[in-house]
Amino acid sequence: MATEKNAPTKSVATFLQDNDGALPAHLQQDAGMGNENVGTDDLAIPRLDLIQQLSPQIDKSSPKFIEGAETGHIFNSLTGEVYDFAFVINLQFEQKWQIFKKRKFGGGFEGSFDNEADAQKHLDAQGLPAEQYDVVDTAIHKCLKLDDDGNPEAPVLIYMSGSKQRVSKGWNSAIQLKNPDAARFASVWTLQSSPEKNKQGQPYHNFKVDFAGWAGEDLYAEAKRLYEGLVEGGTDALAGDKGDSHKESVSTADA
Repeated sequence: MATEKNAPTKSVATFLQDNDGALPAHLQQDAGMGNENVGTDDLAIPRLDLIQQLSPQIDKSSPKFIEGAETGHIFNSLTGEVYDFAFVINLQFEQKWQIFKKRKFGGGFEGSFDNEADAQKHLDAQGLPAEQYDVVDTAIHKCLKLDDDGNPEAPVLIYMSGSKQRVSKGWNSAIQLKNPDAARFASVWTLQSSPEKNKQGQPYHNFKVDFAGWAGEDLYAEAKRLYEGLVEGGTDALAGDKGDSHKESVSTADA
């Protein structure tokens, strides 16, 4: 009987060990070997974003469709996981002006700049028609995502533009007001979504951030290590997906 080309046969699968996803004991002695030349810039850093009414993650015809995803869910751009909430530590913040080509002209990410004037200069220098591009004032929160038990999971990026800028400013204020003597990364926050309506009365979801508690000693040490890596390596230390448009999952309703 003919089999599909490149499809693994049952006999091939029998030599693989799964062990419920756990690493077999004989593979644990050589951790890291082969990855010596893989640095932070070679890794894709996941982005946490919200699923809106027009997000491709809930469009069954889209290659980015996520089974079980619903509006208001937080999703991980790298793993495709969805969450009702997520625990995060905010490591560092920066403001950027990012240029995106409008969808009706083909879409795409054009560049990220430190201020609006530099973004406009780029459009002029490249001879790009301004009416075909959006210059988006974007808050970028570089965070450490924790698992449900409070253990470090992975660095993540959270972009906040449009109506999310209000949440971003509130989060920055809350971090400082909790204790001005504490480091930014001393506190753990619960990231959720909250239903809102825009000026036209259209529903959308925005981020909601609440203080969860102070980081324990080991967790704080890991957060500090990641923060120091950011300071040493600059923005690129966490911006592995800098060419990936974060606007893809945003409904026009939240503008």
